Amino acid sequence: MKKFTFIKKFLVLTMFVGFLGNYANAQFSLSGEVRPRMEYLHGYSTLTDKDSDPAGFASQRTRINFNYSHDRVKMFVSLQDVFLWGAQPQLFSTSNSVSMHQAWGQYYLTPSLSLKLGRQELVYDDERIFGNSNWDQQGRSHDVALLRYNGMLRIDIGAAFNQNEKHLNGAYYNLNNYKMMQFVWLNTDVTDNMNLSLLFLNNGYQYDFVLNEDGHNHQKTKDVYNQTLGGRLLFTPGDFNFHASAYYTMGKDTKDRELSAYYVGLGAEYTLHDVWTYGIGWEHLSGTDQKDMIENPDGYKNKSFNPFYGSSHKFNGFMDYFNTNGNWANSVGLNDIFASIQYSKRNFELNLTGHAFLTAASVIKDGNVNETMEPFLGAEVDLTMSYKLSNTSNVVLGYSQMFGSETLQAIKGGDNAAWNNYAYLMFTFKPVFLK
Repeated sequence: MKKFTFIKKFLVLTMFVGFLGNYANAQFSLSGEVRPRMEYLHGYSTLTDKDSDPAGFASQRTRINFNYSHDRVKMFVSLQDVFLWGAQPQLFSTSNSVSMHQAWGQYYLTPSLSLKLGRQELVYDDERIFGNSNWDQQGRSHDVALLRYNGMLRIDIGAAFNQNEKHLNGAYYNLNNYKMMQFVWLNTDVTDNMNLSLLFLNNGYQYDFVLNEDGHNHQKTKDVYNQTLGGRLLFTPGDFNFHASAYYTMGKDTKDRELSAYYVGLGAEYTLHDVWTYGIGWEHLSGTDQKDMIENPDGYKNKSFNPFYGSSHKFNGFMDYFNTNGNWANSVGLNDIFASIQYSKRNFELNLTGHAFLTAASVIKDGNVNETMEPFLGAEVDLTMSYKLSNTSNVVLGYSQMFGSETLQAIKGGDNAAWNNYAYLMFTFKPVFLK
């Protein structure tokens, strides 16, 4: 029972540190999270077939969060366990699914300048490029060094270098992840109701390939890099909220192909009587023509935009058909035209969002590179209801429906005429044990 032994030791340690903190004028807190989610899937992420049976399961995220602050030092540790209900035997288990979601220390060189080191979430702006992917039970975090300045101009400079094991020679990396990453994020309030963010991101990946020399094949590696530049403008006059984002990526993709891709996002929201919120928006993620992929599979220019480390579930529909970090990567891109209406009062919130999806690049028809299909991919409707049960708990009920087109069927397979839907029920409990 390694998992439970580790948890007991962690709890004893945190309680001991908290006891000492009371006498050292330190700030200490211990909190937790239990988040079970029941899901029904029949056409989630990809079109189902008429004869396919729906799927269903329950998953759970459990976290214990330790927070410590004293003088110039801050420390945060988040211990996490993610599992499916019923995946482990009831009486005995040899699995150890406990992981460290976050574990970082921060030292303040001055009141405005700090150095933050360790495993941590990176969340910037609307989470399009950097987000914690909180919908995913496991979430997203990075092993990174972060230099942070928090003044009238906010500046974050981050750097990461990944290895999956210690090496005495070389730096071979065999995980599907960036090998190196550096970024600079700048944010400032232009006026009282206008905020501007700028981002520069450099990614380095290891590319594995076979080189034939003198009639012999040799396994080789090389590091390839790409750069993303862009920013986000937020304007909030009165009850209105306007925002615009644009990013451009250049360099090489993970397969050493030339990369040139871009993103544009526009949106607006209006709040009426602090109860109703109406929103409209459009996102464009550039894509690569299928004709180019077929005619030159190894050497085509990659024009498909990838948001890299963003919170993908937050965008382009809750059924995750167009997750560019997964099943829609290096594809024909996407145009997403959407509108939403939200009702919020006291502890209750209701949200209805409709999406119209179109390709950003051409899709060939029946393998004929000279004939293309209609760009319309389909429409999705997302309905969510949430209720705050207490200060530390809430419940969310959601239902989504995809009305796919023949073009979507040609890309993803399945049957666009089938009833493609998704539903979930999620509870979140976030108690504070010590404060």
